[in-house]
Amino acid sequence: MPKEKTLTKQDQKHIEKHIDNQLSKQVLTKAEFLSHQFKQHISTAIIAAFSFLIALTWKDLVVHAVESLIKEDTLTKTPYLSDLISAGVITLVAIIGILLVTTWARKPHIIQSETQTS
Repeated sequence: MPKEKTLTKQDQKHIEKHIDNQLSKQVLTKAEFLSHQFKQHISTAIIAAFSFLIALTWKDLVVHAVESLIKEDTLTKTPYLSDLISAGVITLVAIIGILLVTTWARKPHIIQSETQTS
């Protein structure tokens, strides 16, 4: 039967100090992670707001361009035709933009797992 070894007070303090250091590192790591996530979400919201402003500006340009391309008598018969064409053009540009951004922003491990399963 092995003999039980009792820890000295110095060993106990050393172990407590080691545990405190490990806990401090874990708390700091989690705090850094939360700070990074917070900054990421705030930056996403700010970018979305700027993108919305840009989209509104381009919308006006597209509406005016479509109205200038459509004959005047067509606009009087169907007043919403220019809005319909503008909405279609803006939707197509937005879909292409979304596809490009999502492809660019994919995480590397997702791409690797897809290539391994193929």
